[in-house]
Amino acid sequence: MKLLDIKDKIPKELYDKLSIEEFRPPQELAIKKGLLDGKNLVVASPTASGKTLVAEIAIVNNILKKGGKAIYLTPLKSLASEKYNEFKEKYPFLNVMLSIGDYDSSDPWLQKADIIVCSNEKLDSLMRHNIPWIREVNTIVIDEIHVLDQPDRGPTLEILITRLKEFCKNAQIIALSATIQNAKELAEWLNANLVKSNYRPVELEYGVYLDGKLYFEDKVKNLPEAKTPEHQIIKDTLDMKKQILVFLSSRRNAEAVAKNAKLVVEKYLTREEKEKLEKLSNEILHVLESPTRQCEILSECVKCGTAFHHAGLVGKQQRMIEDAFKQGLIKLISATPTLSFGVNLPSHTVLVRDLKRYSPDYGSNWIPVLEVQQMFGRAGRPKFDREGRALMIARSEIEKDEIFEKYVKGDPEEIYSKLSAEPILRMQVLGLIASGEVSSKENLLKFFSKTFFAKQYADLEKIEVKLDKVIELLLGYGFITIDRNKLLPTQIGKRVAELYIDPESAHLLIEKIKQKRKSEMFWLHSICSCTEMFPLLRVSPKEFTDLQKMYLDFSSELDEPSPWELDYEIWIRAFKTSLMLFDWINEKTEARILEEYKETPGVLRNRLYIADWLLYSAYELARILKAKELLLPLNKLRLRVKNGVKEELLNLLQLEGIGRVRARKLYRAGIKKISDIRKAPQEKLAGILGPKIAIKIKKQV
Repeated sequence: MKLLDIKDKIPKELYDKLSIEEFRPPQELAIKKGLLDGKNLVVASPTASGKTLVAEIAIVNNILKKGGKAIYLTPLKSLASEKYNEFKEKYPFLNVMLSIGDYDSSDPWLQKADIIVCSNEKLDSLMRHNIPWIREVNTIVIDEIHVLDQPDRGPTLEILITRLKEFCKNAQIIALSATIQNAKELAEWLNANLVKSNYRPVELEYGVYLDGKLYFEDKVKNLPEAKTPEHQIIKDTLDMKKQILVFLSSRRNAEAVAKNAKLVVEKYLTREEKEKLEKLSNEILHVLESPTRQCEILSECVKCGTAFHHAGLVGKQQRMIEDAFKQGLIKLISATPTLSFGVNLPSHTVLVRDLKRYSPDYGSNWIPVLEVQQMFGRAGRPKFDREGRALMIARSEIEKDEIFEKYVKGDPEEIYSKLSAEPILRMQVLGLIASGEVSSKENLLKFFSKTFFAKQYADLEKIEVKLDKVIELLLGYGFITIDRNKLLPTQIGKRVAELYIDPESAHLLIEKIKQKRKSEMFWLHSICSCTEMFPLLRVSPKEFTDLQKMYLDFSSELDEPSPWELDYEIWIRAFKTSLMLFDWINEKTEARILEEYKETPGVLRNRLYIADWLLYSAYELARILKAKELLLPLNKLRLRVKNGVKEELLNLLQLEGIGRVRARKLYRAGIKKISDIRKAPQEKLAGILGPKIAIKIKKQV
């Protein structure tokens, strides 16, 4: 089907923006199945097959013909940011807005948006604030809907979709998915037509490495000599003047592959590339105030054309690596599987080295086919390659055959609802009652009868038992009441729902507020005991004794449970985590924290973000409970966690462009307050901070 064939069926502005002559098979099938007629669709096809364009056509066509709004949902903030930038550039005649941040806001400015790109959790939180524009939505795009299968993210998405189906009854739903076994079942749940395709714009060759050779389905290729199988595959890829992504099971493995491949990759770099990489290497090294050992290792790798990519890096370093890879400067990225869900980062060759994963309960097992296919989805660049390579490594002839059977010839697994997870149920049930969507147990069961869980299992008896338990828990916490069989939120219950935290965490914070304690360590340990901060830092057997001794320094501020209690290990791990936060607010650098706690900057920043949110939640709960004496200490502690400073620097941090390092420099120079800056000569400030920053802060005061 050619674009010209639908010229009279879509608005001119959309037609002019579709820079294609002919539709790809999944796109053509979507049009035939009712894309332009407002039909719901589940599009299940490989990465890069053109699914996003199907969603774009639905969005723009509906907005221009009917008005209203479109929501584009993604499981990750990074993916939301990427889609927002794409849509903003491609459709300047529409008002595209991004919403991924603050969970305690209705973001009223979204009322003016045509397209709202947001993460699943953000829209869930927006709906708890009774957003007025939700009924104006006439297009809902759910990207990566197979996330329903994930225990952590799946239940939130499932409840969100069920709510959207109720609120936006006439909206067209476009669900985008990788190829899954039970896509038809998903389509039936969404009352949608199924668009299923195995089409890829770039042909994918599946190969398994064994003893110096790559075995494909119809050929065998000898590889160049090298020390390791990975190096042989890397050399073979670079010999073709291509790039490679290597997926590993852990951050440590990802770093090791990038480090060990430096000498191999460096030989393939031109002089111009080396010069550019030298500059990039220096920038990456100095992203943080004080380079960590991880920064140094990454910087050395980048110099040689390799890089690792995982959650331990800060966002700026990740983006710099991604951009350099897209530009062809970095030839190899070794990454954890999370990269397969993130930004669009295609490569000619993808090697999934670690096909097995260890778990304490089940030992070492093959990872799911669906997960491997997600990683292989990065293989083959539509604009640059005629084919892509999806490679794996075997250790024996038997394993080679097993890998082919499972990952090349085998089908991806079915996805299953994970809605019975209790922490998610606690949050979602309270959210439904607080928003007024559910007002009785019968209504609650009726709502859950419309979920994917109900579609798959039919019998709601299992979940009904859990719902009864959740209702009893919420009643006990005082977050809901029952009046003539009606489930009603209390004032504090409604606020907990809006704060978007686990009711169990909220109850813990409320109990701490009742103690009226103001000490920093008390509150740091309190927030580290909330489920949102899990997983906590690990504690080795050797550390137990040291931590018990360190507890003595804070014994007047903390309640220590008995070592014989079941939750003592959690208490100790929370104590260690709170010590790390305590060091942070006392101005220890990220380098020192990595050295002492083995917490990488990227993970530390994510933990600080959660800590900030929990302290904000504690402040809001204290305000409702009229614990006025706690408001100032909690607010100060929150600012210190956000900025990593001692209390004496908070005054200086009010100035734009002044962070923890510059504030400390000013303080050491005797400039301790805003009034001191006002009085200080320009030359003195320039000597401390540099001329540009000195002018900037002088203007502010």
